[in-house]
Amino acid sequence: MKYLSFLLVLVAVFPCFLSAQNNVPRLSKMAIGQSGCYGYFPAGMSEFTPSKSEDGADVYTGEAEVDGFHFACITVKFAEPFTDSSPEEMEELLISYMAFLQEQFGITTSAGVGRGHTLETAPDARGVIDYWEGADSVQYAVKGWVNPKALAIMMIYGATEYPIFNLQQMYLDGFRFSDN
Repeated sequence: MKYLSFLLVLVAVFPCFLSAQNNVPRLSKMAIGQSGCYGYFPAGMSEFTPSKSEDGADVYTGEAEVDGFHFACITVKFAEPFTDSSPEEMEELLISYMAFLQEQFGITTSAGVGRGHTLETAPDARGVIDYWEGADSVQYAVKGWVNPKALAIMMIYGATEYPIFNLQQMYLDGFRFSDN
């Protein structure tokens, strides 16, 4: 009888597993406006909206909503490359930009910046990761990337932590800097 009950539960639950697997978004390479940078984004990613920062940098923002979670990207192409800056100085610039975003988004809790991330495709780039919670209880997984020419923030946010960890990591690591 135990085995029959187990089989019945398995038959009832198995279609739910299959259904959940079908809802995993596929990521596709997409240009980030005219920045020369690319990222791997889910279907439905908006065209990147360009704007200018106070210092003349080109800023591109885009977002897609998938199953109640928002996949967002902010990319800043610097007006002038930071050719004389060390990777450590660039990392500090990235961390200060993320602190600025925390204020803008009303972040009340931060896990703390995790340093030392690198991209195989961009040896001069540095990355940091953090997890935030907003005053409205929204949960954010945030990873920033920087090199002397550009800065990018990749984030996934929603009412709870994003449930598919491997896809989250693929997305956060899916930014690619311009070759030129």
